[in-house]
Order: sequence, then C-alpha cells, then structure tokens
Amino acid sequence: MTIEYLSPVADVSFPVEFYDIGEGGHFWMQWRLAVALRFVGASGLALDRPLRVLDIGGGAGRFRDQVERTTRWRMDMTDLHLPALRMARPARGRTLYYDVTRADPALLGSYDAAFLFDVIEHVASPGPLLRAAVAHLRPGGDLFLNVPAIPALYSAYDVVQGHVRRYSPRSLAAEIEGLGCRIVSVSYWGFGLVPLLGLRRLLVGRTPGPGTYRVGFQPSPVANRALKALMRAELALIGRPPLGTSVMAAARKTD
Repeated sequence: MTIEYLSPVADVSFPVEFYDIGEGGHFWMQWRLAVALRFVGASGLALDRPLRVLDIGGGAGRFRDQVERTTRWRMDMTDLHLPALRMARPARGRTLYYDVTRADPALLGSYDAAFLFDVIEHVASPGPLLRAAVAHLRPGGDLFLNVPAIPALYSAYDVVQGHVRRYSPRSLAAEIEGLGCRIVSVSYWGFGLVPLLGLRRLLVGRTPGPGTYRVGFQPSPVANRALKALMRAELALIGRPPLGTSVMAAARKTD
C-alpha cells in the first residue's frame, strides 16, 4: 500500500488503539455502515457503479474497507495522522496524506461523494474543513457527515478521543448552512445505545484515567454479539429514532 504525500507532514496525535478495537466486526462499525448505506440509498447514489468517492479523515481505512467490500466505488482516503495511514490496507482508491483545506487543484470538483465520518467533532472551528469537503465535490455531489450526539453526555471518553463537542440534528444542520448545499436528510441513530452512553458517562466521569478508552469502546465478545442483535432489531423496527448516540446527515452540493 502506497501513501501519496500531497501536504507537508505534521505532528498529529490520535489513540491508535481505536483502529485495533474498531475493526469491521465491531458492532458500532457495522451499525454506522448500515445507517450510512440507508442514507446513500436515500440520496440516490448507486452502489454498483464505479463512483469516485472521498473519505476525509479516514484514519486507518476501516470504513473504506467496509465500503469497498459493499460497493464498486473507488474510495480515495485522506488523513493527517501518519501512523494511522500506515495501518491502512491496499484498496481500489488512493491513500493520501492530504490536508483538504490546502485545496489541490487536481482534486477539486472531482468527486461524486465525500464522507466526513466522526471528524468534525475533533475540530474547534469545522467551517473551513466543511467548505473544503464541498469544494472537492462535483456539482450535484453528495456530502455525508456522522458525529457523536447528546452534548449532555460528554464524558472522559470524549476527552481521550479528542472530541471538542457532541451534536444534535439541529446543531449539525447548522454546520451545513451556508456551504452551498441542500440538506437531504439528518437524523439520530443508535437509539438503543443511549442507556449505555449514559452508563459510560457514569463509569468514566469527565476526567480521563487508565483504561478510559477501552471501557468506553471495547465490548466483550458476548456483549458485541448482543449489541449486533440490538442493531438488527432497531434497524428493522425504527426508521428515524427520536434520539440516538450519533447523528448522521446527507447534503447535496447545489452550486
């Protein structure tokens, strides 16, 4: 797997254990993918066409792995955390060390869709990043966002993850306003996980300590299987949950 360097390398930190824990078999990774595919379908994007797609802040490529197994898309991936990119597997798309806000002319306006999944909550002022993501889309291209939800349940886990904030559907929609996009859909997901998010808040508090990360994200094999069953039940029974541990949005570039 070759990394293409389109930006100067910077010192960026992130807990690399996330990429080991967050493999494709993790219930949360599968749940996020299932919801994403619903949003993609509602936006009218074909899974069986070789679309050109950009995954911004894709880390070690775990989401790209899932998407390329599920579609015929060619998914280019960017990140600024070099240790994560070095963990990425070979893929149809390019693996780029690339700060999208630097706006490489060869890439602007060239993608059918772009994903910013669990990225903007790490950024103090996400406006420039969001504008850059839209600039990489062709006219009519689709932008997909995913963020953690319920600000009141911000905890030590968010601190070790580098989260600046958690969102609601309204606050995520507000981030999209003024980007030259039309919001197609925005909603919570992970309704059944809300009690667990509250329990995590009680267990880890607001101050990180030893093991905060694994307590917050690593279920036992038995719990992982149970949570996958919860995922299947919720996806079958609830179309648009009234609350959830994450918020996803789809928007279409209009100018």
